[in-house]
Amino acid sequence: MFNTNFSGENKKIFNLTRDLANGDFSTQIDGSKIKRTDLEKYLRDKINKDILQGRSLYQAFRSNNILMFEIIEEITNSTIEENVFDSPFIESFVEFKNRRLGDTTAFYSEGGLLSVASFAGNHWDTDRQFIDVGNEITLPKEWIYVHVYEDLERFLLGISTLEKLTDKIYKSINKYIQDRIYMQFQNLVNVLPVEFTQTGNSEEAIGKLCDIVQAAGAYSSLTIAGTKGALRKLAGVIPDKIFADTQKEAKAMTGTIQYWEGCKLMLIPQTLKSGTFNLALDDTKLFIIGGDTKPIKVEFFGDSRTDFSTDGKKNNDQSVDLQVQTKLGIGLVVPSACGIFTFGT
Repeated sequence: MFNTNFSGENKKIFNLTRDLANGDFSTQIDGSKIKRTDLEKYLRDKINKDILQGRSLYQAFRSNNILMFEIIEEITNSTIEENVFDSPFIESFVEFKNRRLGDTTAFYSEGGLLSVASFAGNHWDTDRQFIDVGNEITLPKEWIYVHVYEDLERFLLGISTLEKLTDKIYKSINKYIQDRIYMQFQNLVNVLPVEFTQTGNSEEAIGKLCDIVQAAGAYSSLTIAGTKGALRKLAGVIPDKIFADTQKEAKAMTGTIQYWEGCKLMLIPQTLKSGTFNLALDDTKLFIIGGDTKPIKVEFFGDSRTDFSTDGKKNNDQSVDLQVQTKLGIGLVVPSACGIFTFGT
């Protein structure tokens, strides 16, 4: 758990708002028996007592807007950092750094193996090779934002509460980052040499590419990643008669057989192209990754900024206006050996 600069009752308000946004009440007293509505009422009571102090909500927010800014900024920082990686795929293939927590800001790209040759001996006149020790990589920084508004009267009446606004914001930012990660992973298609790509519709063709990747990278294990559609195609080229009972059960429960020839199968969650109902990720490709390789790099800078207008004067429609901006970096480091298999039409 990270530390904040809040003290006393303000920290209690921050913790409760954050828990409500997360939907996790375990840090609250007797959390397993408390309902969300109970905590929302408790939060409103805390705000009335410790922030409003007898004033109207309109007056209190005007006097304490800096505190509200800080609460939203800290919740945005913490919920993004803690929850964006709540996915087996992201946990397996994404390396994460957080400058706010003191991480070094460079990622390391490992070099390949050395070539070993035989010779007759008794001399030192042999071919030499440069030791590729890899490179340090820094990610380009970018800002992302969410800008929302709500009717002033609904906000003052408590219909749209602070924790609901925060919940919408951080979940939307998380989904945006996750979608960017999935799309970035697909960019491997554009950078791999032809030796590590294969097209076909047979189990043998997939197995051959796996053998090439495993041998080239000297990996002890492989993971095959793909959308549910792509993993469904993999299961389709394998004769059902060789499925173990556990694989049949896994396919019925999750849509994938989980393991194939010792390779772990990893689901890449499908997403939609922005503003459409069209699938964004290719359902015909399998990505073969060796060992514990994490090609996607993400860095958070913990530099969230908030602009929060609650007096209804900023816009002609007297709406509550809230904008949250945060800074991050996302990049792709191509492994020394990985493969992409494309199912033919």
